[in-house]
Parts: sequence; structure tokens; C-alpha cells
Amino acid sequence: MSSHIQGGDLVVPEGEYFGMGDNRDVSYDSRYWGFIPHENVIGRPMFIYWSFETPPGQYLKQGLGDRIAFIGKVVIHFFDQTRWSRMFRLVR
Repeated sequence: MSSHIQGGDLVVPEGEYFGMGDNRDVSYDSRYWGFIPHENVIGRPMFIYWSFETPPGQYLKQGLGDRIAFIGKVVIHFFDQTRWSRMFRLVR
């Protein structure tokens, strides 16, 4: 990525895209695996179907117990930690 920085800005090469993860501060996205060539894009997003408030650092927890605990959290807090204002929002 450092070779694509010009004047403090990241410049995406022509014919490629920057893929942003859904949890921008902790997602593995183009900052991790690089730009996406145009020929690899076969569709576009239509809408956000569900958005849940995920605890910081959850993406680092990969053990089976941690995953089961998170599923339990989703079940218990489905109604109070779902971000209802984002549900079925169109992506432009």
C-alpha cells in the first residue's frame, strides 16, 4: 500500500477498487489484502439486511468457546443491540 500513497492520500490504481469492510476499523479489507481488479467485480450491493453492534476486539476471538459465547450474545441481545435504523437501508 505504501507505494500508492501520494501527498498523504491513498491513490487507487485505475481499473481497480478499494474494498471497505463492514466494520471499517477492524475489518480485513483492501488495507489487508490489496485492491480489487475490475474484472473480479461481478455485482453490487443492494441493501444492508442486518446490522448488529459487535464488541471491540470480537474479530480477534477465534476459539470455539468465544464463537459460541458470541452467538449467545446475539441471541440474548438481538433486539437491543441490532442497529434497527440501518436495516434494509439501500446502498448507493
